[in-house]
Amino acid sequence: MDPQSIIVATINLVQAISSTYNVVQHLKGLPKAFKEVGQELPLLKETLDLVRCQLQASTLDESTQKAIEPIIRSCQEKTNALNEIFQEIEKRKKNDKEAKDWSALVNSYRTMILRMGKAHRVEVLMQSILNGLRGLAVHQLFKLASKAQVDKLEEAIQKLSEVEPSLPDSDFEPNGTNFTQNVSEGGKGNM
Repeated sequence: MDPQSIIVATINLVQAISSTYNVVQHLKGLPKAFKEVGQELPLLKETLDLVRCQLQASTLDESTQKAIEPIIRSCQEKTNALNEIFQEIEKRKKNDKEAKDWSALVNSYRTMILRMGKAHRVEVLMQSILNGLRGLAVHQLFKLASKAQVDKLEEAIQKLSEVEPSLPDSDFEPNGTNFTQNVSEGGKGNM
């Protein structure tokens, strides 16, 4: 897929996430990280639209295309992961009509994130996506992105880095500590 097609597909994913977020945003006890991600969705779409317009307006040489393609692909992959998470939460909410608050859904989210890895918490994914887009925004091809746009990206990245995690780090630590004690034959010791 060419960079422009990847950007268009990513924009579609952001629109899907926005729709899903509208369904889950009213859950009582929804972590602040989810709310922060939801607030940054318009900035994400706006920035992707700027990149798309810039790509349409210019012809990429092969070296430039090779330079930006990994960033754009990574952005799409992380946006896709974010979409999967939001869709799963929405599905669980719809299946459980009693789920009016986050506590009814947190275990599904925890299970999904533990399987995917710590880097897939919603706030980490969004921060990573915005970091990639900031990199594109300052790339020489996209220098037309205003300083104001780059500033907005940097502010959003900063806010996401400061938000309380949607799952605590302790959820990723092994449960319990195992101690093994070996006593040699005929050895003496207290137990």
